[in-house]
Amino acid sequence: MKSNVTRYQRNNLTTTPYSVRNRDSQLVFFDGQLPDEVATKKGIQQQTLAALEHVSNVATEAGVDIQNLMRTTVYLTEMDQSEAVAQAYDEFFDGQRPSRTFVGAEELPGDAAVQIEAIGVTE
Repeated sequence: MKSNVTRYQRNNLTTTPYSVRNRDSQLVFFDGQLPDEVATKKGIQQQTLAALEHVSNVATEAGVDIQNLMRTTVYLTEMDQSEAVAQAYDEFFDGQRPSRTFVGAEELPGDAAVQIEAIGVTE
């Protein structure tokens, strides 16, 4: 099976030294995306929307339509904020959202309260 890994240098959207995507067959794996520095000073719903926007940007760049995101993993520093995250998902995806799993994290990079990784498919 042929695969490739695309890596990016650090920039404002990616505050961690992880690869942004790994492509294999029709599945595309996106490493955790964080809200930007401005959003980290806001509430969890705004942070979630900002992180989802970053997921959308890297997905689009990889040729994955936002409706073809199949699964996300949401890392939260405060698990009691899952309802606010769910509201942000409903707002962002406007109906058809990917499946998701919440995982508690003691701390995330850049003082973020949320980090979202995703798996999508290409057509």
